[in-house]
Amino acid sequence: MKKHNGDHLLFIEAKRVGNYFALPRAKNPRELCCMKRIKLLVSDDAIKEAMHQVRNYCLESGCEYAAITNGIEWIFFKTFEKGRRWDSLNAFVVRDVNYFVASHTDATNKFSYRSIIEHASLVDLLSSTPPRDREVFFAKQRIPSYSHAINANRLAEFLRPVVGKLFGNIKPDQRELMERCYVSERDYAHATQGMQTHIRDSLTPYFKDFGVTHLTDGLENTELGKRISKSLIRRASGEVLVLFGGKGAGKSTFIRRLLHHAPPDWLRDHAQIAVIDLLNVPNGKEAVRAALWKGVVSQLDTQGILDMTRDTLVKTLFEDRFEVAKKQNLAGFSEASDVYNDRLNSLVAEWKSDLEYCARQLCHYWASKGRGAVVVVDNTDQYDGTIQDFCFTLAQEICDALSCVTLISMREERFYNSKIHGLLDAYQNSGFHISSPRPATVFLKRIEYTIELLRDPKRRYEICSEDDPNTIEEACQYLEIVAGGFKKPHSPLNRFLSAASHGDIRLSLDLFRAFLLSGYTNVDEMLAAGRWDFLIHQVIKPVMTPTRYFYDEVLSDIPNIFQLRDGRNASHFTALRILRRLTKGLEGGEPKFFDVAELRFEFSEKFQMLGDLERNLDMLLKHGFVEANNRVDRYEDGLDKIKITNYGQYIASELFSSFTYLDIICIDCGVFDESTHNYLVEASKDEYRLFNEGKRTDRVKIRLERVEEFLKYLKSEELRENEMYSLGALEADFFSIKAIESFEKEKVSILASAEKQRRKRLESGHQSSRRS
Repeated sequence: MKKHNGDHLLFIEAKRVGNYFALPRAKNPRELCCMKRIKLLVSDDAIKEAMHQVRNYCLESGCEYAAITNGIEWIFFKTFEKGRRWDSLNAFVVRDVNYFVASHTDATNKFSYRSIIEHASLVDLLSSTPPRDREVFFAKQRIPSYSHAINANRLAEFLRPVVGKLFGNIKPDQRELMERCYVSERDYAHATQGMQTHIRDSLTPYFKDFGVTHLTDGLENTELGKRISKSLIRRASGEVLVLFGGKGAGKSTFIRRLLHHAPPDWLRDHAQIAVIDLLNVPNGKEAVRAALWKGVVSQLDTQGILDMTRDTLVKTLFEDRFEVAKKQNLAGFSEASDVYNDRLNSLVAEWKSDLEYCARQLCHYWASKGRGAVVVVDNTDQYDGTIQDFCFTLAQEICDALSCVTLISMREERFYNSKIHGLLDAYQNSGFHISSPRPATVFLKRIEYTIELLRDPKRRYEICSEDDPNTIEEACQYLEIVAGGFKKPHSPLNRFLSAASHGDIRLSLDLFRAFLLSGYTNVDEMLAAGRWDFLIHQVIKPVMTPTRYFYDEVLSDIPNIFQLRDGRNASHFTALRILRRLTKGLEGGEPKFFDVAELRFEFSEKFQMLGDLERNLDMLLKHGFVEANNRVDRYEDGLDKIKITNYGQYIASELFSSFTYLDIICIDCGVFDESTHNYLVEASKDEYRLFNEGKRTDRVKIRLERVEEFLKYLKSEELRENEMYSLGALEADFFSIKAIESFEKEKVSILASAEKQRRKRLESGHQSSRRS
């Protein structure tokens, strides 16, 4: 058996059936397999001869693993391990070939080709691994005040309803907000042009029927006219279009702007739009199907035809079925008779309950008016993969039933998964991708619009009920100061929020709201200064833990990069090692994709931490530190290639060694050393007490000491791992050493700033005393 790179992975020496192996006696008669020391096994000459024979082959080729068998019994073993005598290692012994049947799952997990090649099962089974199941201590479990809430800043009460209305997803009825604050960048412009072209092409069967030939928006030229003419025939049965983009990229906003808020003339005049938002529809195929068809009928029936009189309804929509009913269900009855009317009422009720039929008839009605139907299926990405795929089949079903254009929005990873499973390949469809706008541009536009509304006495009531001019002006000044942070490309406020959102505008707006309202954001100092140069600690704390005194990774949008994630064998540095490995793939400043299989092999061979690798990859993907080539946002077996993102580079180069970040996460972080754990607990209790007493300078000193102790612990762990795994790394390359060096530099400025603040408070106190 060979590895992906062609190196030998396992040699098997097969002896003749009947070549007896004298195995150590089983502990019980039903034992089919066990672990035995090689030293005990080679006491039998037949086993010794076979093991030495295959071991020589392995040593010549550099292969670590071997097996011997006589057809009935199997012995799997490791041929060498650095720092250990080979006969002191354990071997896995299969006493009887029935093991592979009786314990099929266990045997498959250990010895199947996929388990050995992709999951490094022999490494876990046979390596003399470092101590596993080390006890992990969490300081936060022994701090009674760990859930202490922090009050919002004093302007939060006024700003909360304002930012709730203007700093979230743009709603369909917020037309002015869409016009003023929608960010249309280059990537958006390209997607818009392509999307409009294909929607127009898909609508052209309706144009042909009603002689619509003149097209606006610069598409009158002959070449495009011929292309559209061919599309009239080719797409007469409708088409499914797929708009895909990342989480929070603004797909819903893009669709509403394209179809409702700023449609081109041809779309406004010749399209009947039905946007079906599945955001609040329960998870389940029947619920989704019902909501979809009900929504199509409701939004296509803009003239309320289904609520008109029976005669108008029959004449306008149900005439085809009515003509058949007159020959069958209503035959022989006088139109003036009660029986005729009762039967017709029942039939009309039945026809109205047939939503697919109603939708089809409404499409025919609008076609007679020169308008084609465009059905949009939005917010499917809230569902699991199975329901998302089902939504696509429903979109195709609607397209076929109504001969209309159907546009469905999907997350990028779902688009990929559906492609590789053949779901999308089964249909003729076109896919379009949109990229996220720059978060700073989004923030600036909305801040400027908010300030304009607040300062307009005639329109202020639209977003708030506050009339106090001082509060309103302070809020505007505060927003202007914050806006200044986004106007500077290298401002920590701009860099951190832009990196942390990783293209997820929905998340970036959530983080911004948290920062704006947090009690850690010192509003009074900002207003007194009139301007503000944000420092990194003034951004990290409000964003990472806006409403709590202590940080908890479970409740935060920013993860703890040093967290121990595997219950059995974990390292504080796994995530950083992954990111460092990926930064080696930078070419001209642009990251390249890296094979996950290579990472898996490296971490299984070098650290025996496959589980820790997978859990850290899951965290890195979810938070956008790394990006998969198929855009999945969680770890799964199908993960193929990944690359580091700007956010990953930011945390790996700067954030992980920042004093404020270390100060926040060290209490949340599990540690192996009980004395370090005890220190963190007591130091945190003391710091919380000083916080309540208002002793800011003493608090700063304790926080510095706490981080220093945590860094000493991290250094000791990194030294231990460097020796244990024979990494051969220089101390200068240690993550902990870089963090310690950064800490020593920050420590000087932090103490100087604390002393400066202490003197200010003393001077302020003396002045107050003199005045009194």
